[in-house]
Amino acid sequence: MKLLTSSICKQGGREYNQDYLDQIVEDDGACLVVCDGLGSYYGSEVASRTCAMHIVEAYTQVKKVDRERAVKPEYCQSYIQSAHNRVVDEKERNPKIRSSCTTVACVTTDFNTTVISHIGDTRVYFFKQNKLHFQTKDHSLSQIAVEMGKIPLRDIRTDKDQNKLTRVLGSDYYIPPDCDVYGSPLLPGDAFIVCTDGFWEYVYEEEMEEDLASSATPEEALEKMENRLLERVTKYNDNYTAIVAMVKEG
Repeated sequence: MKLLTSSICKQGGREYNQDYLDQIVEDDGACLVVCDGLGSYYGSEVASRTCAMHIVEAYTQVKKVDRERAVKPEYCQSYIQSAHNRVVDEKERNPKIRSSCTTVACVTTDFNTTVISHIGDTRVYFFKQNKLHFQTKDHSLSQIAVEMGKIPLRDIRTDKDQNKLTRVLGSDYYIPPDCDVYGSPLLPGDAFIVCTDGFWEYVYEEEMEEDLASSATPEEALEKMENRLLERVTKYNDNYTAIVAMVKEG
């Protein structure tokens, strides 16, 4: 069993890129992280970079000691809590970025247990045999509207409140991430997409399924998805970032 990944992190039509991704993939486990610094807050690229790098660092340190412990939900939550603390420390050292914050989405797995954690509207999609099995719920006013039955889930992409978030990392009030745990082993044909809103706004879930099914590698699937995005974006589109990970036979 092995996990193959491909990733992109691009500026889009913005003046600078506040997205960041980091990952570590080994024979006995992986940690995939994508962060999206809030564009309206100065210095959020520092928050996103600090968050992603620290989560991978924290996971790696725990895994060196105990591989099974590294994917326990309480430890996965602790990586994100620790990243929040690191972002807050960075803001205290540099008052110019005191308003910076970020979203985060993370997949941590030892291939037997998988934990999906997130804060904000950066998403994780989990596919089984190229069919969407699970996706994270955004922490946004638009997601609340979905839960209340006011709009369908698909319409979050165009809803006026899509970018109004109810939970972020690095803010004054820390709210722990949502964690979803899968205790079944990953199998060939399983796949993950971890991506920012600048990506999923332009690539629909059924298209993700189609591109995964028609691709032999994550590079091929990601290229197809990015081509869809580029056909639809406007001149000043958001930064966009994604990791595509496929489970293959060892």
